[in-house]
Amino acid sequence: MEVVFPDGKIQVYRIPTVKLNEYTKDKIFEKNLLMFLPFYIMRYEKEIHRINQDPEKLQSLLDEYEDIRVMLEKELTETGRAELYTNLNKLITKISDYICRDEEVVRERLGETMGGKVLELESERLRAEGKVLGESIGEARGEARGKVIGELQGETRLGVLINRLILDGRSAEVQGAATDAEKRKELYKEYNM
Repeated sequence: MEVVFPDGKIQVYRIPTVKLNEYTKDKIFEKNLLMFLPFYIMRYEKEIHRINQDPEKLQSLLDEYEDIRVMLEKELTETGRAELYTNLNKLITKISDYICRDEEVVRERLGETMGGKVLELESERLRAEGKVLGESIGEARGEARGKVIGELQGETRLGVLINRLILDGRSAEVQGAATDAEKRKELYKEYNM
């Protein structure tokens, strides 16, 4: 690649290219080039229709992808990188779904093979437990808060009723309003409260 600078100087850069089809699954794992795995299906792109029609070729492809899934799981879960395993697995499935979009059998069977085992991270499990606990605490606090607010509103309403009764010269009815729920309802209705 040539870059021409404003002063007219030309700088030539060599950019190495990588040919993915030169990397076998074993070489990818050996060199720890795991990010190549989602694109591994591209080596079969031109023959995917024949693979879809030939049960032996399909089984060979599925066996290869089962090996990839097992090797990937072993590599990443043993090193505590289960989240990367899940992400790579999803990406492999998405790209193979695209490459095999016209070959339903291959697409579905590869999806089943790669989706063979979904690992739940300890952090994901704890997050889910925390969410459930937080929701139940939130509900309990919400109920308690609602109860407190309801009690305050009730006390305020009763206080206003008692004040109105006293101001209207009906002090004798205050005792009934404070102790008799039916009498209190009648008075609330009377005062439009």
